[in-house]
Amino acid sequence: MRYQSELERLTTLDADTIVRACSSPGAVVELIDQAVDECIEFDELADEHLMTGSDDDAAYCRQEAAAWRATAAVLRMLSRDESASSRRDGDAGASRERGRGAA
Repeated sequence: MRYQSELERLTTLDADTIVRACSSPGAVVELIDQAVDECIEFDELADEHLMTGSDDDAAYCRQEAAAWRATAAVLRMLSRDESASSRRDGDAGASRERGRGAA
């Protein structure tokens, strides 16, 4: 739930995508890649706007890039937590199996 509310606060992903990210570990990697691509694209656009003197547009693009960078960071944390949870669940299952084998 913590990641869902953080992603909602950033407003870079739509509600369905946020639900998918929080419920499907396989989707997270793809979404991280998308967030990084968006960040790079907005940073490049900001540079272009600065070169043409469009400071307001450049500032907007920098803000968007920062939001996508934060989105990627949250998705990475989500991915790490899901991986750690999967390992813990796997370790608990292995312990139960070893316990049964000893009986």
